[in-house]
Amino acid sequence: MKFNLYKSVALCSLLALTGCHDFEEMNTNPYAPVYDPTVIGGTADGIDIDYTLSENALKSLQATESAVGATFFNFMYEGLYNDYQTATNLTHDVYAAYSGSNGFLNNAPAYAYNDGWSASRWRHFYDDRTISEYSQLIKTFWFCNREYYHNAFYITRIYYAFLMSAQTDTYGDIPIKYYVKGMIPPEENVEYTPQQEVYNLIFQMLDQAITALHNPPATAQYKFSDTNDRVYKGDVDKWLRFANTLRLRLALRVSNVDPALAKEQGEKALKDPAGLMQSQEDNMKLIPKRQFITGGNENIFGLMYSWGASVVLPKEMEWAYKNQALKDGIDSSADGFVAKVSQGTEEGTVVGLDNQKFNEKEANCYLDPRCEILWFRPTSLDDLNAVDGIHESDKEFGGYRNGVTEVGSKYTTVYSPMRVDLRTDAMNRKVWWNLAREIVWMSYSESLFLKAEAALRGWDGVTESAKEYYEAGIRASMNYYEIDTDAEGKQKIEDYINHLAGMKAFNGGSKEEQLEQIITQKWLAVYPNGNEGWAEVRRTDYPRYLLLPRYGNNSNGEVENTKLIKRISYPNSESRNPLKPSYTQGTRVWWDIADTMDETGKWKTPNNFR
Repeated sequence: MKFNLYKSVALCSLLALTGCHDFEEMNTNPYAPVYDPTVIGGTADGIDIDYTLSENALKSLQATESAVGATFFNFMYEGLYNDYQTATNLTHDVYAAYSGSNGFLNNAPAYAYNDGWSASRWRHFYDDRTISEYSQLIKTFWFCNREYYHNAFYITRIYYAFLMSAQTDTYGDIPIKYYVKGMIPPEENVEYTPQQEVYNLIFQMLDQAITALHNPPATAQYKFSDTNDRVYKGDVDKWLRFANTLRLRLALRVSNVDPALAKEQGEKALKDPAGLMQSQEDNMKLIPKRQFITGGNENIFGLMYSWGASVVLPKEMEWAYKNQALKDGIDSSADGFVAKVSQGTEEGTVVGLDNQKFNEKEANCYLDPRCEILWFRPTSLDDLNAVDGIHESDKEFGGYRNGVTEVGSKYTTVYSPMRVDLRTDAMNRKVWWNLAREIVWMSYSESLFLKAEAALRGWDGVTESAKEYYEAGIRASMNYYEIDTDAEGKQKIEDYINHLAGMKAFNGGSKEEQLEQIITQKWLAVYPNGNEGWAEVRRTDYPRYLLLPRYGNNSNGEVENTKLIKRISYPNSESRNPLKPSYTQGTRVWWDIADTMDETGKWKTPNNFR
């Protein structure tokens, strides 16, 4: 990363005060002062603002102060959403086994590095979110009226910690010193902060913000409006619950590599008086602009469906939907069970053939009710998009193996496309996705699964057993999809939960066996957030349904053909910096301590208790 490049981009992007915010939502003044990012003093140490501003820089902040609400809106809205298809869906979502890429066969889904896609994610985090928005926000809040903006300052820091966690989990070591304090690094070649240290900075930020929000100054507080904070509407209590839930998520992330740190941070989150997420109202989500702006942008999954149903059900999710709750008397000797082949060639050579078989026949199971809400049965697009309504087939739900050559819109008769209705923006629980549907980044159901694992690990601050949190997490996920709103849906939930093989693990099974059940259901509940799903796949090596690309990968040897991808490579522009680490896409990040597959490509039972 070059200082000159990023400084020039920042100055250009900030001419409009708030970066990429929709012009129809703000009155821009082309003659307004440019935000001046220059600071006096400051060090790379810690997270606290230890610099001052020149008179000119302070005046530039004061001149743009009225735009902080609009800037914060864009900061939150675009945080994980900018260029979502190329920055996330075709990488993280596929690697989490949340998205069967019905196209882009030889590209990033099959582990080929795409520099444009990585550069896009990198640019959005540094140029757009960090320099153009976060930096301006925290300086305005700190230097213009510190007591009045106390809550706003720490809320902004919480959300930046959230974005930092996704960035470091994508790349590993990242440049973050100075940036975290709202500064532009003064060095030409920016230092990369080791991921372990990045996590320490995140925990410091969350600890400081949570403490500060519990203890605001005795003065009137600026509050983000409902239109500028579309998620929590400036509600400090909701932001505190989000911060605690994020802290517990990240504490568990490091539980294998640093158990003592994990326990310390996890218990702080669990014991905080604000608590964790309490209901669906606490979900951290993305609300498409289409909901509140005429002509605003759409839910990305709805948009991708309009491009020939370019997202289909992955084979791993099909197996999860059909194998968690088998009917009484059904085992792997029944018709419909298939061997798990991790990989094969066109000629039939098999790699990683596991002994375990998985069910593919719906008659053998109580199908996960979420499957019918989120995916269509294999059906031609003409029938799904007919003018007179959806004409869905009665075929078995079909999953796509990453790397299979049968791709494109004509194969929706073979693979299940995302369940999308482009005809209306009205919410319909029977066809979940449309162009206005929200996307959840962190959910109430996830918070319950986090508590389940914390209980399993014996951490203080939980009040229920791992089994009780596990079941509550499943029910909360079903509730989010409104499956429990009629008698038929309630019966499907009860049949499913009462036949979960995973329940047996909580009656005498090992901690590892219990964790597998918690993480598998958590993975199903976290869908479609590939940022989190892929991180948990790498951290825990669950679910056991995970598969390698069908015919090998296109990483040019960076990722072994018997292994899963571990991270995204840095953009090629970073090669100019001699301090850039020499990691490849096959190098595990700091908290990922073991491979999911063995040397022959077989899934191996992990050890998540050390």
